[in-house]
Amino acid sequence: MFEADYKNFSFPKHSHDYYAFGTVLNGAEQFTTRGTNYVAARGQLLMMNPMQVHDGSPASDDGYQYQIMFIDPKVFGDLVAEMSPKNTGLPFFGSCVVNDPELHLQLQNLHRLFRPNEDGSASLLERDSQLLYSAARFALRHADAPPYFYQPGAEDKRVKTVIDYMAAHLDANISLDDLAVLTGISRFHLLRVFRAATGLPPHTYFNHMRLRRAKRLLFDGESIADAAAATGFADQSHLNRHFKAMWGVSPGAFIAGLDRKP
Repeated sequence: MFEADYKNFSFPKHSHDYYAFGTVLNGAEQFTTRGTNYVAARGQLLMMNPMQVHDGSPASDDGYQYQIMFIDPKVFGDLVAEMSPKNTGLPFFGSCVVNDPELHLQLQNLHRLFRPNEDGSASLLERDSQLLYSAARFALRHADAPPYFYQPGAEDKRVKTVIDYMAAHLDANISLDDLAVLTGISRFHLLRVFRAATGLPPHTYFNHMRLRRAKRLLFDGESIADAAAATGFADQSHLNRHFKAMWGVSPGAFIAGLDRKP
């Protein structure tokens, strides 16, 4: 669960390795994905598929306030299997902005249940039930057919080889020559193939992988300095600059806003 109020911050082009479902509480956000420009205003829902490249910025003078729910593809796939055992794929959401007033209110209630410093009145059963219900409604009401077969990096075997290598060397200073030798194609050809498959050039994709890993380490209790070292950033300050540019908050602010209760 994530919530934020952005006045001037703009997200650069990036992607997530999970689903993102959000609702706009105030203002409006504009973003571009798959060559289409969208504006999500107050009361509307946002939906983003895993590894879907997009940006984001305020579409009103007052910025925008929103709440986001992130779901791992495997978790979402298990949910879909519970609802429809014959459906073997993952949901795909072709419409990134939709109107669903009932689900808009449902997401707000869900965030209240998970908000840090809550009085503890929400039981684990209530949290689980409301989370399952919200995710199911997204899949049943707004997913396209046929199901989406999401495999990170499977668009091209050479791209998958590069992504796997990056994942295993997050703390290394990888060169384009290294990746070209790894795949057996020229550097220029690799750049074209990689960008066509992922929507991002290799260096941007690699940096996003490192930031996502650093974010996970921070969530798991690692220090900022250790997270920076484990993901190839020169020092804590270096991680801080990239982290804030990506998500609009510093690693310290991210840690301060965490709720690690079960």
